[in-house]
Amino acid sequence: MLRAFRPTRSKSIRGTVAGFAMAIALAGGVAIGSTAITSDAAYAQNSRGFAEAFAPVAEMVNAEPANYEGARDAIPSVVAAIENENDRQIAGNLILNIGNNLSDPALQRQGLEMMLESGLVAPEQVGQFNWFVGSLAFNAEDYPAAREAFNAAIAAGYSDPQADIVALIAETYDREGNIQAAYDTVMQAVSEAEAAGTAPRENWLLSTLQRTYDNDMNEQALATSETLVKHYPTQTNWVNTLQVINALYEFDTAIRVDMYRLMRATDSMTQRSEFIRYIEDLDPRVMSNEVQDVLAAGLAAGEFEADDPYYTEVKGIADMRAPQDRNGIDGIVADGESGDSIDAMAAADVLYSLGDFARAEGMYRLALEKGADANTAHTRIGITQTEQGNYAAAVDTFGMIDGARSPIARMWAAYAASLM
Repeated sequence: MLRAFRPTRSKSIRGTVAGFAMAIALAGGVAIGSTAITSDAAYAQNSRGFAEAFAPVAEMVNAEPANYEGARDAIPSVVAAIENENDRQIAGNLILNIGNNLSDPALQRQGLEMMLESGLVAPEQVGQFNWFVGSLAFNAEDYPAAREAFNAAIAAGYSDPQADIVALIAETYDREGNIQAAYDTVMQAVSEAEAAGTAPRENWLLSTLQRTYDNDMNEQALATSETLVKHYPTQTNWVNTLQVINALYEFDTAIRVDMYRLMRATDSMTQRSEFIRYIEDLDPRVMSNEVQDVLAAGLAAGEFEADDPYYTEVKGIADMRAPQDRNGIDGIVADGESGDSIDAMAAADVLYSLGDFARAEGMYRLALEKGADANTAHTRIGITQTEQGNYAAAVDTFGMIDGARSPIARMWAAYAASLM
């Protein structure tokens, strides 16, 4: 179950954080250049007390070879001497330099935070510096600080294809066990992307689908599934979403049949057990023509072999029954028209099994008029509309369904919408 999820999710987060090493090196390159300040410059630009504390440390950094260990030991005296924001900016730059050269993430973070606190970072670099701070805090497992910095980066307009800030903010909540907040973070970003006319990142939705599945969050998993196949209706995503829905919800046989129909329509049946359960739910003695189609699909998928005992047994039953339905359909329809809602539903199901979707739709409507369960009838009316290419009408029909059939109807609606 969900074989495609965990690697995708892990890769997403690792990939986001992995890019940080190169990015911080670039920031360090800028900082190193600006940190090579003489004591005269320090006296001219900063308070005298700070300049006196800073000068010997700057000499350690600029020496050949540089004495970064000694400079690290002197950092507290430099920080204690800060009297104004210019001092703070220069001290932060110095500390970032030392941290980069010693590969010390705590010093890197301290230096960046001090530079940001000074208010003297160039406006075009504020977002990037906050991204660096957030990444360092994330790696230090200081998740509240990471979120604060990441949100500041977003507010400053920072963006980078390698810097998936939304995924990281969601992950900070995940690692704190606040899965609802992780879900809300992603779905808010999805809404913002949609409002801007762009597609949300696929990995946001895959990670969220995994989280909601792992934590038995049925409604959130369903909403994520709808959104995922809306924007990325690939066969793999249909497999993932429908497996999740099947796993989280307990469906009775009649509802499960309509789920398996959607799985077949989206080429999402990937396991022998799924084909067998679909066949058993249909019953080869009742829906023989549809069973023949399922057997053929299972054979084509390699889940059945022609000499497979199960396959040959079921095929024998279906092959014997199927001609009776095809040849006797007029009588079955007549019984449905003259009988009660059960007769009408049975006739509609046989028509569906034969692939006569237009007549099946009409018979399902008749069953509805005769008092058939509205959710069942509407589900199958929507399915027949989808099979006929009446996608907008199908979406409207699926929208009428509530109760236990709602998850199936919503996924069928997503499928119909994806075909519009």
